[in-house]
Amino acid sequence: MRARFVAAAGLLLVACTRSRGEAPATKAEAPAASRPSSSAASSPSAASDGRPGRLEPLLRAEQRAAGLHVRSGTLDARASWGFSDLGVDLSQIRLDIVRAERGAALADLLPPRALAIVNGGYFEADFRPSTWLKQGGVELARKTSTAKGGVFALAGRQAYLGPFSGLDFEPELAVQSFPLIVEPDGSSGIHSDDGRRAARTVVCWVGDELHFIVIAAPRGEGPTLFESAELLRQAWPAGFGCRAALNLDGGPSSGVWFAPSMDAKQRPPFALVAYGIALTPR
Repeated sequence: MRARFVAAAGLLLVACTRSRGEAPATKAEAPAASRPSSSAASSPSAASDGRPGRLEPLLRAEQRAAGLHVRSGTLDARASWGFSDLGVDLSQIRLDIVRAERGAALADLLPPRALAIVNGGYFEADFRPSTWLKQGGVELARKTSTAKGGVFALAGRQAYLGPFSGLDFEPELAVQSFPLIVEPDGSSGIHSDDGRRAARTVVCWVGDELHFIVIAAPRGEGPTLFESAELLRQAWPAGFGCRAALNLDGGPSSGVWFAPSMDAKQRPPFALVAYGIALTPR
């Protein structure tokens, strides 16, 4: 397969004639965050130990475009925590990785025809991707240990999300990340709560549809991985209904930016990112 590279202003858009997809996390967070502030702990919606009350999506708006369904709102226990849930029809939407070799604001990475772009995976301080990254059959970063976490992979319209051991095709697009928040059998991949709070970006399956879910929160806030697992596994409207979910980058790198035609809630990251995952009509 021929890959096409377009470089401009320090940005690299890697695309090929067939579909692709992507997702994971950065060095800026890796997934980390501080414990909730005392003001959060004293909130009427927070438990006495500082943990939030029940996390449940409160839908505020919906937008639809060809192949893309966006739901946005807040988590009702924490009004300052917002979410964007992007349902993607891979028969109508192409996924592309957009690199920023020196780092860039996510909004600056949105390609002209794309409907949205979500932050990608982990990266180093110099904006080199930390884990396996592949686009158009071209390896942009090498694999790290495959014993933990998982991979999101595409070849044409064939998609896989799970541990490396289950990947049985050569992907055109691949994003390695960790942890698997929801295992492929639907069970939780997080078995204890470390109390570390952060904004989150995940890629998941809801039924047979691919979803990117962004949970935005002020710095030092956001759900723990343990809380995220429970929220993702619960069926809508109590949660997001994921049957498998892979953690992408989070913390200050977590965000999504929409094209003006979508008229959806913008959730820009607090930090520069190394790459994004663009969603473009075929």
